[in-house]
Amino acid sequence: MNDSHAIVWPHLADLPAFRALIRAIEHRLLAEYQPFARPVLDVGAGDGHFASVALGPRIDVGIDLKFSDLQEARRRPVYRGVVCASATAMPLPSDCFGTVVSNCVIEHIPDLPATLAEMRRVLRPGGRLLVTVPTDRLEQNLPIPGALRGLGLEAAAKAYTDWFRQIQVHYHLLSRAEWVATFERAGFRVAHARGYMSARATRFFELGHYAGWDNLVARRLVGRWVVWRWRPRFVLLEHLLASFVCEPEHPDDSCLFLVAEKPD
Repeated sequence: MNDSHAIVWPHLADLPAFRALIRAIEHRLLAEYQPFARPVLDVGAGDGHFASVALGPRIDVGIDLKFSDLQEARRRPVYRGVVCASATAMPLPSDCFGTVVSNCVIEHIPDLPATLAEMRRVLRPGGRLLVTVPTDRLEQNLPIPGALRGLGLEAAAKAYTDWFRQIQVHYHLLSRAEWVATFERAGFRVAHARGYMSARATRFFELGHYAGWDNLVARRLVGRWVVWRWRPRFVLLEHLLASFVCEPEHPDDSCLFLVAEKPD
């Protein structure tokens, strides 16, 4: 079994397929930069699932604003400590962390400048920030509004796109160049920027939201997205997701992986 399958399965075993898709790709990208310089801060820790699968073995601090998610994160053997606080005002010392990781988080925070300023503050000089974000290509790659536009239904396409942005809670969908410029204005040096999640993968991502009703029911009834984790029943899905994980970069990728450094 190849590395892509080894990356996909821990996500697919616990998450809806559309979410496992994007998390597995991000897992692969972040793995290229491990081991991380310590101490490590995870901004937007959530329930800790992604960190336990992709960022281990131990993260020094996880921070998130949602207390209930942090309670679940606390039960996972991945964080040395968790902090319930906003990323715009982190109760953490300055010039402390060797690495700050933030996976698909900052696009959900209204005050982006304050968030980046705090990330820069807590990083020590020479420290590295690893961030994943969606770009403006995400909405352009969605198949349903694309089909509506093809039928001449521009108003319906816009209404759907606005609704999808609202349910995703996306405050910031910048172009690749705008993301890079935003980090540089915040005082970072962008060392690497790479697109991920192709238009093809984005089609699966969007449509997968509607195919995951059983995961939603399971989550509400028993508190887990996936109830029966018997791997053979996922074989076709796992193979498809593994093919997305190994995709090269494309000019129209929907998301961006950024590596930024705090100057010495």
